[in-house]
Amino acid sequence: MKRSKSSTQTATNASKLHKHIGELLVSDDSPYKGYEIRQEYPVSSANPNYSSNRERFDWVILGLKVVIEVHGKQHYKPVCFGGMTIDEAKFNFLKRIDLDYKKQLAAEEAQYAYVVVKHTENKITIEELTDKIIEAMKAVTEDVRVPKEVKARIAGRAFQKQKGTAGWPKRKIQSAGFQKK
Repeated sequence: MKRSKSSTQTATNASKLHKHIGELLVSDDSPYKGYEIRQEYPVSSANPNYSSNRERFDWVILGLKVVIEVHGKQHYKPVCFGGMTIDEAKFNFLKRIDLDYKKQLAAEEAQYAYVVVKHTENKITIEELTDKIIEAMKAVTEDVRVPKEVKARIAGRAFQKQKGTAGWPKRKIQSAGFQKK
């Protein structure tokens, strides 16, 4: 089975927004620094019940069980890439909608929070991304407890211990910086 790329490897066909999300996730002030972050992560690795080994999630924060999908224009309307006809674009668009739905169901079935970053959010900040992640986590479970490291880095100051933070993953795997090509 083909392995996913680490946060230090750039996907060859990655969009600017895809790269921007990677840079946010592993930057020095990222609340997710220290968690294992993977890109092009196989859907079947997150959910062994998923029927195909071909599809991949754009980004996954493994320790937090968060999937981040970066959706370009082709996820919202037919787009004629590389000289394709409008009929081909429409067909590809319908396939894309179906695939996006199946990937989201697979993530949610495996208890992963599912976050979509739209192509119109090209200037998203780490704070805005974290808000999206927290909202997605609430959709998976009503008992969302934000890790203290995330809160501390978002607030920009040391986080004071609060009751009820047990239960979040304590194991952190160091992630390296995101390298541009």
